[in-house]
Amino acid sequence: MGRSATVVSPLVAATFAMLLVSCSGVVAGAPSVARTGEPIYGLPVSEHTRAELAVAAAARDLAPCGLLDRDLIASFGQVTAYGPVGDLSTCHAELVPARGTPANPVWVEVTVGEREPTERTGAGEATSGIEVRPAAGALPGTCTLYFSLPPVPGAADAPGRWGHVSYLDGAGGTGDSAAGDDCAEAHTVLASVVGRLGSSVSWPSDIPLAQQDPCRVVEQLPGRGVETFTPGSRPYECLLTLRGGAEASVQLALSPEPSQAGGPETVELDDKPFTYFRDAIECHYYFYPGEVFDTNVPSSPMSERDKIGNRLTASVAASAPSCDDAETLVLAATEVFDY
Repeated sequence: MGRSATVVSPLVAATFAMLLVSCSGVVAGAPSVARTGEPIYGLPVSEHTRAELAVAAAARDLAPCGLLDRDLIASFGQVTAYGPVGDLSTCHAELVPARGTPANPVWVEVTVGEREPTERTGAGEATSGIEVRPAAGALPGTCTLYFSLPPVPGAADAPGRWGHVSYLDGAGGTGDSAAGDDCAEAHTVLASVVGRLGSSVSWPSDIPLAQQDPCRVVEQLPGRGVETFTPGSRPYECLLTLRGGAEASVQLALSPEPSQAGGPETVELDDKPFTYFRDAIECHYYFYPGEVFDTNVPSSPMSERDKIGNRLTASVAASAPSCDDAETLVLAATEVFDY
């Protein structure tokens, strides 16, 4: 396939590379092709994979910004930014507490759909039937509480997923917390999250990409060498095994608005523009469907309104050791996710 190249911002490449590192990885005990049943997306899958797909779909149904109560966050201070970030499974809020300054904001996040806690955790306890584990060894001014997501009916063949609440005092725990204890706020947010998890009310995401299964790309790859596929460590990643054993992935995310100068190449494949970069392991191609999503709050101080990092846009990435495979995957992804 022919390419023509320009360049875009290194911030975009660095940010997306971080997303790839945080969201990717080989799943221990990934299902083999044994015990395959009816096809999903045109490919027969094992019962274990079928259950894992159901668990990941249930996690995507839990819009993180539907769980993070903005009014509750506003009780901690003046909210300056609020909205989804990263791989679409996180809702992030920034605020200036009563005794704080815009230079040292507080960050509050809710993430849902993790395969397992990503940090060492302390002893668990039950809250309304949900297991809660605190992250061990937290730095001053930080508190992270992991919580188990409700079980998915009919998916007992796959492990359940997790979420977490994080509270980060930008001043490093120097007393900005109204309660004098950063975990007090985190526990308050967690109690609200648990209450919403048990509610029959749903808060669907208004981002079209957040309603999609990245494994749907398999629909566009008949006869192109996909042997197996399974959800990744986050619900907006799909891991694929290609013919010959090569591992590839497709990720859905929110990234900073692409710049027009500096950084990795912008290439054309089949007359469509894609951002491209190669690291020591894989080729990465990605594109940006949809409009820019601005998480800045209109009522925030003037100095906070134009934070470039809060102007985000939906992004779809395809990664594989072979650039030919990555090109095939990203072109297939445009057929499914290009709005």
